Amino acid sequence: MCTIAATVAIALGCHSGKVDIRPDASSQKADFGAKESLHPADSVDGGEKSPTARDEGSARPPGRAEMEQVLERPSFGMPLASQMASIKGGTLLVGSSPEDILRVQYAENDLIPVKMADFEIDVLPYPGDPERPFLTGVTRDEAEQACAEIGKRLCTELEWEWACKSVDNRRYPTGNAYEPGAYDEGRIYEPSSPFGVFAMGRILEWTASSWGEEADQVERGVARGFAAGMGVKPEQGRRCAHRWRRMPDGTNASLGFRCCRGEVNKASCFIEPTRPPFSLHRNTKPEQFAAIIGSIPELAAIHDNPHMFSDGDVRAVMARRSSSRDELAEQGIHFVWKPMRWIPRQGMELWVAVGRSNRHSFVVALHELEDNERYSHASSLILWDQPHPLALGYREGHRDELYWAPCWGCRDGGSVSFNDEKNQVEVTHRW
Repeated sequence: MCTIAATVAIALGCHSGKVDIRPDASSQKADFGAKESLHPADSVDGGEKSPTARDEGSARPPGRAEMEQVLERPSFGMPLASQMASIKGGTLLVGSSPEDILRVQYAENDLIPVKMADFEIDVLPYPGDPERPFLTGVTRDEAEQACAEIGKRLCTELEWEWACKSVDNRRYPTGNAYEPGAYDEGRIYEPSSPFGVFAMGRILEWTASSWGEEADQVERGVARGFAAGMGVKPEQGRRCAHRWRRMPDGTNASLGFRCCRGEVNKASCFIEPTRPPFSLHRNTKPEQFAAIIGSIPELAAIHDNPHMFSDGDVRAVMARRSSSRDELAEQGIHFVWKPMRWIPRQGMELWVAVGRSNRHSFVVALHELEDNERYSHASSLILWDQPHPLALGYREGHRDELYWAPCWGCRDGGSVSFNDEKNQVEVTHRW
């Protein structure tokens, strides 16, 4: 993954015939990233301006106050040798939330619902005996052959994920919070999922699935589970949604398998093809724009009459410093007023927009969970009592950032960027 500069605010400079969109050395970064909130005393819910915002002129809406659901850790007795669990069908939410800071963006689906049919799965990795070590160091073909010899088959990756997540679609087999103690070295068959499937996350496990549907993806297999020494922390790698891309003829001292039985579940993970980082939502209607803003609880302060700017507003933005929109376009710098789809990393889709609600201009970035259908809050910034027009800008060949500005060449404005370290989107304001 690319790494963005430590300072993401931009200097909107256009002087001496040379365009400079590099961060200004005198700029300070204001971090309005998702999942952080203002102090309760500084709440901006309901459109009231916070004490902090009164001084600074802008503020980020507070994050949603709801807590992540606490789920009970399953408890089963010691599994029996060769035991299988009967898994009832249901709705699996494939992958993880785009807001999950441990998510691997390019590899995991956005909690896409799929129907799973009944099947059986070994409660332990092969050979399925709590008194014997798991068999590892095998290729996928060897794993498939071993399952076939006992009248079973290799599990698909979504069967493995469903057996791990269960009906409450939990993050780990033990719940939504990572519990290191669940992997006590003295009890190698622990932990168990709510379906009574054990040792998920103890080793890497082959599945029968391909990495994706493209030619180069079909050639690669998928492993689930976890192994140390792979450059991934346990709290990330032991999530039920984590995927490992493997060559089918490769082996690893920590790579084993478990078997399934029953009709094969055909559902699979979808890896999105590479797409351009910037595209315009040209057909967005005013009522659609207002409905999208109104659907996001974190944006309650701008639910009253949110609307887009216009092309005339973009011309006004350019005119404030006598900038030529056409000349900037020739240099690969474009300014727009309609919402944009931004793909900063493969597997991520963000709906980014500027607009105005009464006397407050705003910049918002939302995760697109379904194309033009469902969204969740990523990051946002409200410019209180500053109704002046804003424009979104982007530069060809620079996928890491979008820019927002009230004028080109002035010292106000900021950026929308993706923070790799925090795995989150940030709207910044250059003060």
